[in-house]
Amino acid sequence: MRKQFDRELQTLENQFLEMGQDVLESASKTMIALAAKDYVLAQNVIDQDKVINNYQITIEMACARLLALQQPQVSDLRFVITVMTACSDLERMGDHMAGVARSILKLKEDNVLPEIEEEIHTLGKTVLEMHHDMLHIFSENDAEKAKNLAKEDQIIDEAYLQLSKTILTQMKIQETSIRNGTEYISILKHIERYSDYISNICERLVYLETGEITELN
Repeated sequence: MRKQFDRELQTLENQFLEMGQDVLESASKTMIALAAKDYVLAQNVIDQDKVINNYQITIEMACARLLALQQPQVSDLRFVITVMTACSDLERMGDHMAGVARSILKLKEDNVLPEIEEEIHTLGKTVLEMHHDMLHIFSENDAEKAKNLAKEDQIIDEAYLQLSKTILTQMKIQETSIRNGTEYISILKHIERYSDYISNICERLVYLETGEITELN
């Protein structure tokens, strides 16, 4: 009976990591679409968001079934709760990348601000690296690494504020930059929120290992 339950828990973890990888791939496509102005790829990201939403439903149903049909120990219960809440964070991360993709579709190519886009792309790459590290840490159940990773969210927050100010200044100086500037700020906000959810998942990992709810962001 216990062996069967352990297998189901492992399946649950695998499903979560697969969902996390799908969200990461969607985010990577989004950053490529921004750099290349690939509107077909941006639309693909928007369409893929439905698949990510379905992932969340599947995982939440699996969690509910485990809780209803099994008698989990305290550590098992923490794991199921962690996966259930973390998959909700992943779903929201997918939503934010779909939001970035929608803004990409609204950008006017003749009013692109290359330096601004380069900084946005650099920030996006940093967040993608955070996401990759988060999935690795999740599979290791390493609370200390989770705490360290969550600290990087502060760097993203600061970069978001600074770059937003730069864009607003440019919009005041150059009227033709207003439309794209508005979308750049929207993209930045989505990236910043994406980073926040990575930090949230790190909090879930600390809870999984220690049983304590710790505010890391």
